[in-house]
Amino acid sequence: MLTTSKFSGFDFEIDQISKFLSVLDFFTIMLKDGRIVHFTPSCVDSFRNWLVDNNITDIGKEST
Repeated sequence: MLTTSKFSGFDFEIDQISKFLSVLDFFTIMLKDGRIVHFTPSCVDSFRNWLVDNNITDIGKEST
């Protein structure tokens, strides 16, 4: 389910994001162009839900 394309305070559109990993309140995000960016949102749960609701892969939960 696609929600808003931007998250307040985050500089990238959802369609630019490939995968993410989070530790506590710190997110490491891989963009589709290969760049890695870091983000610490003011509301961790809202940011994580925005990513998950938009089907962005959480590599911390991938099975091997």
